[in-house]
Amino acid sequence: YNPAGTTSIDRPSLMAGVSGLLLHIDYESDLGDDNLKNEVRPTGFFYAILPFENDLNLNLSVNAPYGMISEWDNDWLEQYMATYTNLRCLYLTPSLAWEVNDQISIAGGVNLVVATARLAKNIDQSALNAIDPSIPRTNKIYMSADAIGVGFTLSAMYKPHEDWNLGVSYQSRVKLDFDGEAKYRYQGAYLGGARGFYRDDASTEITLPSSVGFGVANTTFEKWTLSFDAVWTEWSTYADNNIKFDSFPGAGKPGTKGTAVKDKDWDDVWSFRFGASYQLNENWVLRAGYMYDNSPDNDRHRSPEMPDSDRNMFALGVGYSKDHWGFDFGYAYLIFKDSKAGSQAAGASENFKNSGEFEAYLHVVSAAVKYMF
Repeated sequence: YNPAGTTSIDRPSLMAGVSGLLLHIDYESDLGDDNLKNEVRPTGFFYAILPFENDLNLNLSVNAPYGMISEWDNDWLEQYMATYTNLRCLYLTPSLAWEVNDQISIAGGVNLVVATARLAKNIDQSALNAIDPSIPRTNKIYMSADAIGVGFTLSAMYKPHEDWNLGVSYQSRVKLDFDGEAKYRYQGAYLGGARGFYRDDASTEITLPSSVGFGVANTTFEKWTLSFDAVWTEWSTYADNNIKFDSFPGAGKPGTKGTAVKDKDWDDVWSFRFGASYQLNENWVLRAGYMYDNSPDNDRHRSPEMPDSDRNMFALGVGYSKDHWGFDFGYAYLIFKDSKAGSQAAGASENFKNSGEFEAYLHVVSAAVKYMF
């Protein structure tokens, strides 16, 4: 999505859609195998374009470019690292686009990011169980937190020839300061033998990456539109994920009381995308695409909350438009490269039983409706 490209639209337009994601992950290790719980996860998007006089367009986009939901069985092999992860980052981006002349358009906007994080994992209480057998060997901790951040976006389009379009876009970093609560059943010696739920304030910081995208589209061949995009993403901003607790003793490693330390050390990466569309007739258009997406994750720190790896995506789509209305449908299949669980993923403060291997693939089904006034 390049807001500068909306200057070619001279009528108020709305577009809304929904996608269903079905992620499958197998985890294999010498101690056994496990599977991610398979559920369809919905997400949506919305775009609005309002042309003004003086070659100006006011735009609004609402989407969720970053997020992850994973849920494992409560007693799975790596239960002390993660059992449930739900991270959502909703981008609301109003922008203004200006057609400078017949060849050049520019745009700028503000990114308002609303983020939520919901996490759960088990805690190893073997030491307490050895002192008091009535205390379960396993406890559970739930964490929830929210954050709001602000960034900006800039973009430009250049049309050197009637058959060529070139585009560039930039998204800034967005810093998110999460504040929330941790809840867990605190038992035995820590409470003088008392048992009950204990609540604690929890916080963490995450910086979403900046990105730069380059794109080119060509319509030389009759009825065909061919496109290529390359996107650089600054994922080195995700160096660690340290959760701070106000009064949770033993949450961190020695010397960092009250902090659960998780090193990530993600890398900056590139993504490459190829697309083709064919105008079958006045109403119907056929689409196909391919994407290679390099993962920022690494074998040293990969963990089951977000076991990311390099992926290939294959996509097909179809669109229908008539009068004021348009409808689009698409399907994408993503194959993730087999990847190893990180030997240092848990950090010194967590129990990491063994290093296994993840095998994953993802189905995405999308539908959208458009209306032009």
